[in-house]
Amino acid sequence: MKLEKGEISNAQLAVLTIAFLQAMTLTINFNYAITKQGTWLAVLAGFVLALPIAVLYTAIARRFPGQNLIQINDAVFGPYAGKLISILYIWFFIQLTIHYMFFFNSFWITYIMPETPRVAFLVMFAFVCAMAVWSGIEVIARCSYLFSAVVAVTIVTVAVLLVKEIEPGNLLPIVDFSLKDFVQSVHVILTVPFCDLVVFLMILPYTAQKQKIRKPVLIGVSLSAAQLLIVAVVSAAVMGQRILNTSSVSFAVPRLIDVADILTRLDILVAIMFLITVFMKISIFYYVTVLSLAQFLRLRAYRPLVVPIGVLCTAVAVRLYPSDLEQVYAATFVWPFNAAVYEILLPILTFAVILVRRLPKKEEAVSP
Repeated sequence: MKLEKGEISNAQLAVLTIAFLQAMTLTINFNYAITKQGTWLAVLAGFVLALPIAVLYTAIARRFPGQNLIQINDAVFGPYAGKLISILYIWFFIQLTIHYMFFFNSFWITYIMPETPRVAFLVMFAFVCAMAVWSGIEVIARCSYLFSAVVAVTIVTVAVLLVKEIEPGNLLPIVDFSLKDFVQSVHVILTVPFCDLVVFLMILPYTAQKQKIRKPVLIGVSLSAAQLLIVAVVSAAVMGQRILNTSSVSFAVPRLIDVADILTRLDILVAIMFLITVFMKISIFYYVTVLSLAQFLRLRAYRPLVVPIGVLCTAVAVRLYPSDLEQVYAATFVWPFNAAVYEILLPILTFAVILVRRLPKKEEAVSP
């Protein structure tokens, strides 16, 4: 029995992928302290490495059309090992939801509404995300059309308005970091934004053309990477060495826009852009969490889990880290290794077992 009655087209899948990954424009701030003004090189390297991983995700989904990650785990690893791996994935999805809730709540309270209690904004934000999750994947996908367009236009507009502030010399030295730092930065970019796409293994079964999912996913990854590259290059060319003294570069750069003393203080528009991107990201994480848990528990619908999971995630996210600095440290030095297990190692293991066992069997391939 399908938990999600809705279905999205492949065009919607491409746009949903873009909207999901556009939150990279905010999480890239973790990388500036590592690779400085050469962060755009790490973006390019991360994108190149992300492409085969995205191909891996779609290859797994195409082997089991109409089945989500929880069902695939049972088919590949058996009922016992498969259940154990599914529990690990569900825990990972919950972690993603909680961490992004804390991350964005911290940003918003610090830069936009410093006098507002952390719990107040987080509760309101979680409520809106819960409404989107309750409405289903079709509604979330339709929202992605408008939101992804708004974010893309904002990125391009900010880049154009900052042309007079750009100093090509600020990009030098291009390689002002060690090989170790570069590898670390690429690892952060790969695991924090790009490979979060592993959650789409819970969404791909609900596409209209299940054997043609690779192209829209790769288009989405490529276009979102192009937007991230624009942000990284413009930020480095404008800020230069000052990039090390700024806690949120993506938010600080638009403050420099000044067109005839009329167009100024556009940072609030960028903040709204961040609000949109993280809303899409958290809504998808939240949706995948309740959907996977409902599938694991063999429920008839996922909606009964929306409220309890939302309350749990919000309660934990309010005080997940004692300070914002600890969250930055975890995102830079701890989380990438945790995420790599679920986003890279387990999918590779899954596909290896699929090849060794020659799955799906012919009798399994007949069933949807």
